[in-house]
Amino acid sequence: MAWLPPAPQWLERWLDEAAVEAPPAPLWWAWVGMVAVGGLAAAAMAGLPAALLAAGALAAGPALVLRVRRREGDARLERGLPEALEAVARSLRSGASLRQAIGEAALVTPGRLGRELAEVARQVGHGATLVAAMEALAARHPLPSVRLAVAALCLAVETGGAQAKAVDGVATTLRDRLGVAAEVKALSSQARMSGVVIGLAPLAFGAFAVTTDPRTGQFLFHTPLGIALLGVGLSLDALGWLWMQRLARSPG
Repeated sequence: MAWLPPAPQWLERWLDEAAVEAPPAPLWWAWVGMVAVGGLAAAAMAGLPAALLAAGALAAGPALVLRVRRREGDARLERGLPEALEAVARSLRSGASLRQAIGEAALVTPGRLGRELAEVARQVGHGATLVAAMEALAARHPLPSVRLAVAALCLAVETGGAQAKAVDGVATTLRDRLGVAAEVKALSSQARMSGVVIGLAPLAFGAFAVTTDPRTGQFLFHTPLGIALLGVGLSLDALGWLWMQRLARSPG
């Protein structure tokens, strides 16, 4: 949809961080349209306060989801590192130089990591040293797995020797670390799900109460005290959910 105006740069960055492989412009204008239509519908049904609350919820909801998923892009990049390093090692065994091996690995590595490896190859092709290009990659993604992989590749550049064997060893180490991290995440999944249920339960109960008892909606959306209580309740519910997610988050 090239005819659509471009999306804000911050949205493109958030989508990349959340590992959402979709064109930003259609998502942005769908988001804007959803906020506008939802606000107008709420205004027609319950007045201006409900319209403001509906528009705020529709605007904040997708943003909150993207921010919660902001680590997913980094996690996917880390999960792809072992296979990318193994592709580098295969190219080294076939007689390619390390620079050529990284360029070939970029061609077979999907997603964000493949683009990053292609950027390393591009920088080297424009005159940068391989060590400088790899260190720039580590600066863009200061993750433990990325730093370890970059350190191993830089050491291979500087020392030479059995580069393929060293790269394979790092790939095995990263695969083992990712396996342990996945096990820890699985063990904490029940706590995270409990946090989601506890966070959504007040919203579901509030929607049920407004639907079944018009006096509740009249109080919440048409009186200053009701609007104030609704705002405080939604804020406390969001803070509680975020705190539970933080407590359940696995380290590293």
